[in-house]
Amino acid sequence: MRKLFLILFSVFAFTALHSQESAFWSYEQKDNGDGTIDLIFKADIEQPWYMYNTSKIENGPLPTAFEIKAGPGFESVGELSDLAVPKSKYDDAFGMDVLVFENKASFKYTIRRLTSEPFKVEGILIFQTCNGRECLMDEIDVTFNIAAAKEGVTAATSLTDSKKETKTDGGDATQGLISFLLIAFAAGLGGVFTPCVFPMIPMTVSFFIGGNGKKRDGMIKGIIFGLSVTLIYTLVGVIVALFQSTDATDAMGTHWIPNLLFALLFIVFAISFFGAFEITLPTGLANKADAKADKGGYVASFFVAFAMVIVSFSCTGPFVGSILAAAVTGGLAIKPILGMAAFGLAFSLPFVIFSFFPSLMKKMPKSGGWLNVVKVVFAFVMLAFSFKFLATVDAYFGLGVITRAIFISSWIAIAILLGVYLLGKLKTSHDSDTPYVGTFRMLLAIASFTFAIYLVPGLFGAPLASLSGLIPPQDGSTIVIGAAAGPSSATPAGEVTSGLCGPARYATPKNKAPHGLPGYYTVEDAIECAKQTNKPVLLSFKAVTCSACKVMEATVWSRPEILEIIREKVVLASLYVDDRTELPKEEQVVSTIDGKLKNTLGRKLRDYQLSNFGVASQPYYVLIDHEGNVLGQPVGECSAQEFLNFLNTGIPRIN
Repeated sequence: MRKLFLILFSVFAFTALHSQESAFWSYEQKDNGDGTIDLIFKADIEQPWYMYNTSKIENGPLPTAFEIKAGPGFESVGELSDLAVPKSKYDDAFGMDVLVFENKASFKYTIRRLTSEPFKVEGILIFQTCNGRECLMDEIDVTFNIAAAKEGVTAATSLTDSKKETKTDGGDATQGLISFLLIAFAAGLGGVFTPCVFPMIPMTVSFFIGGNGKKRDGMIKGIIFGLSVTLIYTLVGVIVALFQSTDATDAMGTHWIPNLLFALLFIVFAISFFGAFEITLPTGLANKADAKADKGGYVASFFVAFAMVIVSFSCTGPFVGSILAAAVTGGLAIKPILGMAAFGLAFSLPFVIFSFFPSLMKKMPKSGGWLNVVKVVFAFVMLAFSFKFLATVDAYFGLGVITRAIFISSWIAIAILLGVYLLGKLKTSHDSDTPYVGTFRMLLAIASFTFAIYLVPGLFGAPLASLSGLIPPQDGSTIVIGAAAGPSSATPAGEVTSGLCGPARYATPKNKAPHGLPGYYTVEDAIECAKQTNKPVLLSFKAVTCSACKVMEATVWSRPEILEIIREKVVLASLYVDDRTELPKEEQVVSTIDGKLKNTLGRKLRDYQLSNFGVASQPYYVLIDHEGNVLGQPVGECSAQEFLNFLNTGIPRIN
């Protein structure tokens, strides 16, 4: 009877896993005719799931990978790479842009034939899919039967049935591109209101309406000027796009070199805007453009535009740099071109409008000290955003210098200084005397001080969820206060926490329990401690690469009332299903689901989750007693109140 029950439960668990499948795979092989063979992996991804691409990002999500088993007859050429073009998606949990596939994905792994005889290629396909609420990590054994060379096999051979094709939904990608273009357009308009550009509007429009004085000629010159400015900035985008490749774009958002360059760019321009020095392009270039413009005519409008772009560079450079920084990390090669076109169009638009309606210039505000205020405000903003790039560089090398606490402290200081400057209590070398503070400056100062106050709780453990996409994730550098505070509330970044009853096996700096909580990393160790302390065990199935798990811990577990219960009333088992640690032979198990040996800690934990609870996704939380019996209804991703109810319902049932 017991054996029958196990068989039925295994079938149920397997069915549950199958129902949770988020991707269906097919495999092909292609002989390139030069001794190399491409192993091709294709996935049909169920909506609303998405799959990560092959980019390996430090402290990022799990990339799709193929771990090949060495065998006779071939050798590997590189690693698994993307065949399709992934889309860029900002992941709040990881605090970075990630590259994902939706609906369909395809990858390639190349091998080189070393024999003319047929041979087998075996390996494990590793991938992770998420849908915003949960993640699924899976490993699939894949075998390719490579035919003998004399047969000259070039046709693709499918190993599994493909699903019917579905239409690719580019809605999210389109929405992201539109948002980017709107930001670029707004940046172009912002560039007009700088000391380098705004005072030049009357002089430039005078050129349009000068000459024979005909309104039609002035309008044509204005249009040519606007198109020329747009063209010049678009060419800048074209140059950047030409140097992009798929691999470079994938790495741009997280590699230390571009992020360091962007950080230095922002810092240098910020210092320039503060008045330390002025950044200009070669004066000879501007003089030549001016000389051509003085000749008049429609052609001269182009050179007026060229001169404008050169002369205004010291003010527009930060805007251009920001757009290009966002464009090259977006995973779309045409983005720099479109972004610069939108910027140029917006930048030239006021000039074109005034060429059509010159009388509107009488209603323009006069140039004055307010333009320098705009410039200095931009300097503070650029200085703040430079920390985002520096934090990415720090995370890349794992230095631990730009911690969450340092980052937030820097932003608080910058926000306070900006507020003081807006009130006229802090001046730069080229600021004019301010007899009084205007209404608009007062409102901006209030907003700046309010933002600084909003950031302060972040130093004491507050998640600051609305800024999670800009600031570093929780790293233990902040100080947790309140009901949940305790001796181990603040755990320095990199420190490995121990269990409630002593050292925890398989603990590493990467998989430590969140919020400085004491935790174990195997079910057996957690149950043993639970028996000693007479507490239930909280099984937290998760993954280092699971974004939904990180969001859950940052927004729900961080609540003081929840953190106190986890710290005081349960024994925590942080069960990382993507842990690749090789288990000693005596701890390895053979799955009752698929009959395969589970030789790593992560595989064993995934099998335990599936075989006992019929669920394969993460996050997943279960309360059990000392015998492994479930206490209450397990939960996955949920609200703080739902998780609190889950804890309060299950904990009192322990004897």
